Amino acid sequence: MKRTALAVLGALSLACAPLAHADDTATPSLKLPQAQVERLLEVYALIKQNYVGEADDKALFDGALSGMLAALDAHSRYLDKDAMRDVGRENSGEYVGIGIEVEGDRKQLRVVSATEGSPAERAGIRAGDTIVSVDGAPVAAMANDDVARRMHGAPGTVVAVGIARRNKVETLRITRADLHNDTVRVKMAAPGLAWIRISEFGGATAADLAAALKKLDNPRGLILDLRNDPGGLVSTGVAVAGAFLQPGTVLFSARGREPGANATVTVDERYYRQQGQPDVLAGLPAWARTVPLTVLVNGASASAAELVTGALQDQHRATVIGTRTFGKGSIQSVIGLDADSGIKFTVARYFTPNGHEIQARGVTPDIVVTPAVAAADDLLLREADLAKHLPATQPLGTMAEAKREPVESTRTFGTRDDKALQTAVAVLTPEDKRSSTLAALLRRWSGAPLAATAAP
Repeated sequence: MKRTALAVLGALSLACAPLAHADDTATPSLKLPQAQVERLLEVYALIKQNYVGEADDKALFDGALSGMLAALDAHSRYLDKDAMRDVGRENSGEYVGIGIEVEGDRKQLRVVSATEGSPAERAGIRAGDTIVSVDGAPVAAMANDDVARRMHGAPGTVVAVGIARRNKVETLRITRADLHNDTVRVKMAAPGLAWIRISEFGGATAADLAAALKKLDNPRGLILDLRNDPGGLVSTGVAVAGAFLQPGTVLFSARGREPGANATVTVDERYYRQQGQPDVLAGLPAWARTVPLTVLVNGASASAAELVTGALQDQHRATVIGTRTFGKGSIQSVIGLDADSGIKFTVARYFTPNGHEIQARGVTPDIVVTPAVAAADDLLLREADLAKHLPATQPLGTMAEAKREPVESTRTFGTRDDKALQTAVAVLTPEDKRSSTLAALLRRWSGAPLAATAAP
């Protein structure tokens, strides 16, 4: 079998636009470890001959592939049919669901927001509700991804969602519909200051950001909120950073195993423009690349969110506010094996324009603002805490002993407790206007936070 070694431009292409196929890539012939292959076949034969029940061949070899990928690092894995469908949703920004964003909270699943006009909103689901079951199955023992998959399905089909509200449980039957994953939301944080929250880097995020920027009327400052943003597509991160930086500006460098897996990525459409699609950054207002800018991050800002933050910080384009980021500085490629399966594995590490490694280190803000203290069991886990994480190649220094911050809920964003946002407003507000501006904000931020993406 012939496969290709992944050079970086190719690796970035796969990371930026997943779902390449194994047949599309070539690798030099590999010498198979004969003893290990024979052992695998020996175990397979023993199972087939002696297992008490019927052993399904596909399940056995899918399990073997899953174990092989899991042995690499925390972000490499085998993708089954459901996982491949999730990759497709991330690429397109379109999905079938009920239109809510959920968040784990002390082993409960709470609704952060229900998209306006969505099936969930029409059924009466609102922020603060607790989801206790999906189609009769309790969610307490499920991973969040599993809950989301159970809510997805064919348009027009019905899902039964159990909601706990005021110590009362109600089951709502909700019809799934085709929805758009709105990952970009804009709100005015103060006169002339636009607060732009990006909740993840999906296939439609860059176009949605460009559309939002074009609607703004020459603001005096921007607050780019990447808190709790888990990342997503590398190509989208390139486009998002490119919306605020001049063409040709260096964004990051990628370093892989082979010499061909090393590249310097700049604001250039070849790194973010999808084949057959228009340039999402064409026609942006000129002020977008010069207006004063702050970026909000926290320990749950990861991957592409860190890539963007590191580029804007090193290029002196933005003041970064918040806490040290998650530390996922690696790039994964997704390769489809057939129509229903694929593999996702790490192909490179990335470094900021000034050469700072993000992997297991994160990005340190210019202004550190920690969220309100939470219970000890709510302390945030970072990349360096994950089993089989890739270690940093650069010394950690004092960051290894850095104080752990609490998990930050999106429900606090835009409220009186949102110290990071208040700090960003102060940074972007002239000295003589700060007191009156912050007083007005505190009066206004007594209610709901800015809505984020709607996922399930």
